Amino acid sequence: MDNKLTRAAYLYSNLAIFARPASATIVYQDLHVPSYAKAHGILISVAFILIFPLGATALRLSKSKHAVWIHASIQLTGWALMLGGLATGLRLHNNAHTIFGTVIVVLMLLQPFLGAIHHWVYIRKKTPTALAPVHVWLGRILIILGMVNGGLGLRLADNTPGGKIAYGVVAGVCGAMYLAWVVYRLKWTGNRTKETENVELQGTVE
Repeated sequence: MDNKLTRAAYLYSNLAIFARPASATIVYQDLHVPSYAKAHGILISVAFILIFPLGATALRLSKSKHAVWIHASIQLTGWALMLGGLATGLRLHNNAHTIFGTVIVVLMLLQPFLGAIHHWVYIRKKTPTALAPVHVWLGRILIILGMVNGGLGLRLADNTPGGKIAYGVVAGVCGAMYLAWVVYRLKWTGNRTKETENVELQGTVE
């Protein structure tokens, strides 16, 4: 009788392992160390929810003549955090979150070069370039998509309800504030005939 109970308990424990949510198994078994997954989520979230939106708005909010360099410094900080998040998430399996995230990161890796080339050409020729609106709008879109993809990551990690709510609130508030800023910028620049989106990164502050 005892042997039967022991065998039944053993089979039940094995079934329980396979019955766990697949999403949690993907993250934690594949990364081997749960802290890797946590580090991935924290680094990426800080970059896309806080740092990148801050750097995007700092260019226009700053009254310093070094506004462009303040913008670049903040964004490169976010860039470094993003790369750290990428490094801690490299072992994740292929799924919607990782594929979507990889595309976002690859496109975001282009941003410093697009901005630098535009600024270099503008300083030399004092003429706006076609890269300016590409850099601006690509950055805006990627920031929002990065926030959305963070929510997909929480589902993948089988996070607690409290964690999902906390991320949703913070990302929702920051995302709404950033979108409001973008709309304000569009309306404000639309009312000024001398300013266009092509000079978003020209290096001067009104």
